[in-house]
Amino acid sequence: MAATATIHETVEYRAVIVEPRSRGVLGLATVHGYRLPRVLIPRRARPAQQLRETIRTSWSLNALILEFVSEDDCSTPCVVAELLAPTEDSNLNEIPLDKISSFDLSEGERFALMSLLNGEGAGPFSRIGWIDTASAWVETATGRKICSKSDVDQLNAGGPFTLLRFRTENCMDYWMKATGEPNTHELSITSLLSRLCGDYLPQFVASRPEWNAWLMSGSGVPISEMPTDSAMLFNLLEDAVKSMADFQLRSMGREQDLLNAGAFDQRMSALLAHSDALFTYLEECMQLQTSGKAPRITKTRLQELKLVFERVCERMDALGIPNAVVHGDMSLANILRGNEHCQFIDWCETYVGNPLITLQHILLLNQLTNAELKEFIDHQLMARYRSAISKACSEEAISEGLIYFCTLRARRLADDIAS
Repeated sequence: MAATATIHETVEYRAVIVEPRSRGVLGLATVHGYRLPRVLIPRRARPAQQLRETIRTSWSLNALILEFVSEDDCSTPCVVAELLAPTEDSNLNEIPLDKISSFDLSEGERFALMSLLNGEGAGPFSRIGWIDTASAWVETATGRKICSKSDVDQLNAGGPFTLLRFRTENCMDYWMKATGEPNTHELSITSLLSRLCGDYLPQFVASRPEWNAWLMSGSGVPISEMPTDSAMLFNLLEDAVKSMADFQLRSMGREQDLLNAGAFDQRMSALLAHSDALFTYLEECMQLQTSGKAPRITKTRLQELKLVFERVCERMDALGIPNAVVHGDMSLANILRGNEHCQFIDWCETYVGNPLITLQHILLLNQLTNAELKEFIDHQLMARYRSAISKACSEEAISEGLIYFCTLRARRLADDIAS
């Protein structure tokens, strides 16, 4: 049983490691001819980051992940990586791609790889040598020389997406990120928010429109895990709550700018406009429910809930709480510790709506098992947020608005399920 669980928790990749000058690939000599090296990584890890690290530790190779070229019905995915430094590893041989055994590559994969080796990759980040262009851009945009392209950290790759960290000779870090569909709007959103609320994001340095890429400074410190000590947890979440409140205050009055930049519309008027579609969807879900752990919600009860939902939206709209930017993915991974306050990253799920929603998302990060202590910290965080956001509306309106959020969070959950 343990062995079976381990297999299910990992993914094996075939690795096509390309020597950029010769366009040869590294293969293992076997009785069946040359085979591709295999890489095993945890299933829930960032694939690009983990693949690169495993290639480094297994064969002492420094390689940049370029692309994934597997066919849909393939059980063992195939990753393409560019060798960044020469290797003398005796277990791997540099050979032409056509020497790789037919056991390892389908005709479709072989054709895609030949196109990539010939410089015909589908996107800019699948082309051999693109890291040299990116490095030159970073140096031009920052006025600083990077240490080495071999020292670049890679967290994401594939198609039009990439996420890299460059380190310069004076120990400054810069992040380069690029996105494609359905997240192409993240560049325009990040650029706008940097102008409106720049202190609460890493510094926006430059953009490269043809790549839909942008460059930001890396002064904020990632938070690897939530503190277990209650005092440290409170200090972190208090900083996040106050920082987000200040951030949202700066975004108020800029609804149309945010929407034009690609933010989603989750204002109360939009929720009301989609109420019929939401509850029709929920009714269809109930008809498909097979679990016996919870009874189906009847059509009559759904109609009662729909009425409550619509009245809550109308009442929330009447409270006069200004709409603001809402992060949409307020996880620990998207909060950085800055010099003076928290910074926030990854804005592809951004929407315009009632700012109290973000407070609810931050409170979800408080997962203390001591119920009494958890409730006390939540109460204190709500008080901090209410005091900060009261610059834009009355504390009475905020207190009343917080009462309604169980209903509105259910609507957000339905959106997540539908997507």
